Amino acid sequence: MKIFLLIVIALTALDIFIIVYAFSLQFFSEKWRKKIKQDTQVGLTLIFLTMLCCFLWFFYFYFNL
Repeated sequence: MKIFLLIVIALTALDIFIIVYAFSLQFFSEKWRKKIKQDTQVGLTLIFLTMLCCFLWFFYFYFNL
């Protein structure tokens, strides 16, 4: 159970990092953002990773309690 908690915490930290990155995308130049074209990829990654983290926290607390 401790390893599962470590995995959940690591994924939550990654999710927080992606949230901060998504908010900082507006500070990059428009030319660079059009060249890279990763706004959609960041958004989809953020949605699915947040959903995964929520489910993992739910399972952790369900089995822990």
